Amino acid sequence: MNLKVIFSELIEILDKLDNGREEILKKSRQIVRDCSVAIKNIHRNEVNLYQDKINSIQLNLINLQQFIAKDVGAFSKYLKVPEQEYAEAISLYNIINNKDLPSPSELKIDPLNYALGLADVIGELRRYVLDNIRDSNIQDLTRILETMDEIYTDLFSIDYPSGLTQDLRHKTDKARGIIEKTRGDISITLQMNNLKACIEKNIDFKK
Repeated sequence: MNLKVIFSELIEILDKLDNGREEILKKSRQIVRDCSVAIKNIHRNEVNLYQDKINSIQLNLINLQQFIAKDVGAFSKYLKVPEQEYAEAISLYNIINNKDLPSPSELKIDPLNYALGLADVIGELRRYVLDNIRDSNIQDLTRILETMDEIYTDLFSIDYPSGLTQDLRHKTDKARGIIEKTRGDISITLQMNNLKACIEKNIDFKK
């Protein structure tokens, strides 16, 4: 076999892989964008819009997974971000609404990608807490903080080489700082609320 034939076959294979990669990136970007919209829907309490978007994401993710299954060795890494974002959107909704979290197998995604999504959801939970503080809605803050703590503790217990867990340790370390800031914000808010209640009680007593 001469070099022209060898390189002709090589180029044909690489062209096929490159075309597949471009299609995968297109599908992946759409899922990531939709997950971002779904998270915004959650913060805006737009339940119906969230559910419609999640239904669309699920169909697109299945389609992406099936496409990647044609050549898992070359393309499996491209599932990381869309599955991570999907796990984040699902987890955020369930935590805020005090529902049980689905498992990676129930979501049909890679367990590590699921864990990476959980690490990211801590930042979105802080955003949720701050929104509620601004709206003077403090009833659910302690539960949310406890959930953030629980997620962090479980993530921190995943003690394996970075070659296996990728950037999970970095995300977990970052989450710790986010939780401590949130804890301080909630503590100050509750103290101020108690002080306000005491002042109002004294005013009513004097009347």
